[in-house]
Amino acid sequence: MTQMGGLAYFAVFLESTGLFEHLVESCPLSYESNNAPDKRDILGMMLLSVLSGQTRYAHMSALGRDKVDAGLLGMSKIPSEDSVRSALGKLVEDEPMRGKSEQWLEQCFAKVCEGSLEVPWVLDVDVTIKQLYGKQEGAVLGYNPVKPGRPSHAYHSFWVGHLRLCLGVQVRPGNETSGSYGLGPLLAWLKGLSADQLPEFVRGDIGYGTETWMLQLELIGIAFLFKLKQTKGVKELIAMCELQGEWSVSLGGWSYCEAVLKLSGWTRSRRVVIYRRAHHKKGSKAKLAQALEGTVEAGDSLQLELLEEDAVNYEYAIYVTSLGRPAGEIRGLYNPRGDNENCYDELKNQWGWGGFTLKDLARSELMARFIALIYNWWSIYIKLVDEQVAREAITSRPMYLEHVAKVSTHQSTQTLVVFCAHTQTERIKEKLQAAAERLAAWAALTTEQLNIASVWKRIIAHILVYHKTVGGGICRAPPEIAAQT
Repeated sequence: MTQMGGLAYFAVFLESTGLFEHLVESCPLSYESNNAPDKRDILGMMLLSVLSGQTRYAHMSALGRDKVDAGLLGMSKIPSEDSVRSALGKLVEDEPMRGKSEQWLEQCFAKVCEGSLEVPWVLDVDVTIKQLYGKQEGAVLGYNPVKPGRPSHAYHSFWVGHLRLCLGVQVRPGNETSGSYGLGPLLAWLKGLSADQLPEFVRGDIGYGTETWMLQLELIGIAFLFKLKQTKGVKELIAMCELQGEWSVSLGGWSYCEAVLKLSGWTRSRRVVIYRRAHHKKGSKAKLAQALEGTVEAGDSLQLELLEEDAVNYEYAIYVTSLGRPAGEIRGLYNPRGDNENCYDELKNQWGWGGFTLKDLARSELMARFIALIYNWWSIYIKLVDEQVAREAITSRPMYLEHVAKVSTHQSTQTLVVFCAHTQTERIKEKLQAAAERLAAWAALTTEQLNIASVWKRIIAHILVYHKTVGGGICRAPPEIAAQT
């Protein structure tokens, strides 16, 4: 028996797309001992642990007797957690091996990106903090808003915004939270893309609105949209715009104006869009009503309350961009970046970014990349099964993975029976069967006309058909693929 009966459907997804096979075959891990575990068993063990929501290597012992799940992934046995730690050590034991491991995972991430970069998309960049409670490498004091004074690691990553696809992650010491530490890997990744795969623009918060980021993106011809920190020079610009009073009305109570700004640390002037929203002082109306009713003395005090009632405080948001879009669209283009915070919350609390920490930084980074890869696989799988609802792991696991299943054997034929106790059993069954039939139809085309990579592209195209907007514009799959989904 197994507690992850839904893995049977996910295994079909992995087989149809060839993702797990490519992960195993391209892995540079190798053993000389005859008693050593197979690399498929090691990677399968890691996959099962991450899928089940475990956060520590010691938790992997709970999977030791789960032979059903091992059989679904083609594993010969379930190795121990010590074997997993040892395997990660072999993958980063020296510089040549570390380079091979990085290339291996980059190839796996590239397979996930196929089909999603040929349509208009926005690249989100951000960094998150992971608290540490031991003496790990890189566990130093830095910016830590949740637990000040606690050593941490900094996770720099970049994403396909509308699909919530993680394109890469770099683990740095806790005092390297500045966006500049994540610029190098991103530039190297961008330079490896073809012209038709480049993003419409790069989007980030105030940590990325710096001369370093903007200058490097301008050199390679990629547009950007960053939020600006309200420094002295920015505040002077706001004051000048208030004196001129040339504000246009936008949605949500916001108004905006456009200007050109060159701060002292910038090498050139850049386009800046300023948004403001009025906030009236709370409580003035209540006091004014009391004065009119005679509960407080009128006269001068009433005149004071009237003046306070007319006073307005403004909330400001300043954006620097190289986009040619109208100023009234800039805030709407930036706001979807907030969804990236949900991705970090999910990875840290529902997957394994908050755990799986070892003493050396290299193995911690390797595991963080592996977790992000499995997160991508599961996210795309859930979007394929249930296109119209965005589900995080806390919801999707109980619905599509955590079902008790039993294998019975009769006349050399094994049958897997899944017992679903969820309140939405019929809906879950319908969605899983529809996804399985869809995958079977696409996989049938691979005999002569297509290859396995085309199945993945059709999965992405199917999802994009149901995803309405990206970056403020219409997001559609390529017509020749969308017509066949």
